[in-house]
Amino acid sequence: MAQPIDAELVDGTLSPTWKRPDEVMKLHRLKQKKKALQARMNKPDLPQNAARSFFNVGSEVVSEKRKNPFRCQQEKRARNDEVRTVRCGELELSSDNTLFHLLNVDTSARSKTENLQTSFTSALSQLSGNSNEVSHVEKDKSPMGEAYIPIDWSLKTKVRFMSRKPFAWNQKLRTCEEASGITGFVRCLNIGLDSGKDPHNSHTLDTSPNAHFHQCCLVWQHPALPWIELFPRSAARLSSGANSIILSSQNLKDSLQREWRESFRSLFQLTRARQCPYFYVCANTFTCLFRAAGILGFTDIHALLTPTTRGFRQMLKEEDVLYAMPLRKSTRSFKRLSSDSASDTGYETLDSVVDDQSQTHSTGTSQFADELIDEDESTDEWLESMGVAAEEIRRISSKQSKIEKDKEKEVDRTPESLVYVEGVEAQALFNCLMNCKSSTATTGPLAGVPPTLMAPVAFHGATLKSLKVRQSVVKVDMEKYHSMELRGPILPHAVQNLCGLLEQSSDEFSAAFANLESTRPFSLVTNVPIDNHETNEPLDCMKSSETSDSRGSTAQTPGKSAVPSAFGKENLSDCGLPLPVLERFCCSDASRIHTFDSLRFNLDSTYSWS
Repeated sequence: MAQPIDAELVDGTLSPTWKRPDEVMKLHRLKQKKKALQARMNKPDLPQNAARSFFNVGSEVVSEKRKNPFRCQQEKRARNDEVRTVRCGELELSSDNTLFHLLNVDTSARSKTENLQTSFTSALSQLSGNSNEVSHVEKDKSPMGEAYIPIDWSLKTKVRFMSRKPFAWNQKLRTCEEASGITGFVRCLNIGLDSGKDPHNSHTLDTSPNAHFHQCCLVWQHPALPWIELFPRSAARLSSGANSIILSSQNLKDSLQREWRESFRSLFQLTRARQCPYFYVCANTFTCLFRAAGILGFTDIHALLTPTTRGFRQMLKEEDVLYAMPLRKSTRSFKRLSSDSASDTGYETLDSVVDDQSQTHSTGTSQFADELIDEDESTDEWLESMGVAAEEIRRISSKQSKIEKDKEKEVDRTPESLVYVEGVEAQALFNCLMNCKSSTATTGPLAGVPPTLMAPVAFHGATLKSLKVRQSVVKVDMEKYHSMELRGPILPHAVQNLCGLLEQSSDEFSAAFANLESTRPFSLVTNVPIDNHETNEPLDCMKSSETSDSRGSTAQTPGKSAVPSAFGKENLSDCGLPLPVLERFCCSDASRIHTFDSLRFNLDSTYSWS
């Protein structure tokens, strides 16, 4: 907008003369030239190449580019924007200086460059008290790590490790490295760098990272059919003609079943003798985990099976197998019922007063069953006395039975349907699965194929399988990372071994897992001991108690006192696990059992997971 710059006499009066913007800028440039000429006269020691115009804005000297006569208008707009920027910076500087003056902060020792880079955020950070508070808040926001690796009993199908540093091994193995890795795994030898610490672990095998890594990628499996992928057990991933050879031959089906029973029997006997710490039975509709005595402080061999249905639990009851459902929200107890019972009550009893401890459990159970029968008879008699017809009584009874069945079906194929057995009942469950026809599918791509057995030690008929490894270099947020991906059945001890191997070669790494969702409930059952119950009572007289785990859900565990980890470690010394891993598996601390999808090893040598 034009503004009056000068005044002249018009008709005897002073009248302002309005100047156009370009005329104003001409005057402004003329003043700049005068100031530049005066500066050269006052400072003759300036270099010759500095013979260009300068102009002072506030307290700073800002250089001016040479003018292009063909772009006058663009230059004017750019110069105006630059002046506005300098003025805004001058205003911000004055505001910060005022703030520093109010906060009684000495700014006399600061240079002009420091003052120009100062802002309100930096002013707060430079205060001693506030800086301590900010650092304290940042420390609180940092994730809290643990010195141990948690144990996750769920099966994993894939894991990807990522590290800034390259891994100490690669996919290509030399002959001696592959041979040493296989020999160490088959003979259950620790061929790592710390193998010399164990006096019972003397060998002359290759101890390179490649050999140790190959040992961590091996697993025993039965059956192993090269043309069918038996883990995970997913019929949708197989073609319809993949199992045509087995379907067309009944003799082949019978041979597979005979070999599978022999392998299952061998693996169960190894677990009973504490020569095998645990093993998995992966069927089409369920997965069963058998664990040896001493693992996690349990006093006897035990098994977990998930998911289950009402029909499967009814079959267990008919086979006279005592079981508990520890993840069920309501407090239940073990009970053995007669085979003619139609409802799924093989694991539950009504909330009643516990009989006197002087009476035996068998007498108490028979008396309780008689009371139930008398109650049912008295109810029917009361309805008959009220004049209700017999057909109406049967209709009411059938409707009530249907309601109870529907209520039991609500937990089918859910985490709450997990079944727990212990001691002699684990032997009964083994016999049941050995002769269970429903564990092998009769139709579909997996028809006639028995369940998959997987274990960390060798057993009869087992096949040595290796994980598929792929290494690459990826970029995440413009940063270079080394990636390693492993596919196949990844057992809990393999996670411990791989992380321990990575600790020796990397200061920081992360791992992402793909879990088999149906096996997550295995890590929800804790082993918190209940010392209020006697340890010499049989399983059928134990009451399951309700405990709370770290995730806020309730988990029930049998009322048995835990075995000290020292005894469990000594009894399982020949189970094939390395000594550091065996100590973690024998620890009875329930807080060390977690389900996780990702794991991170921090710079302070701690682990965090989610």
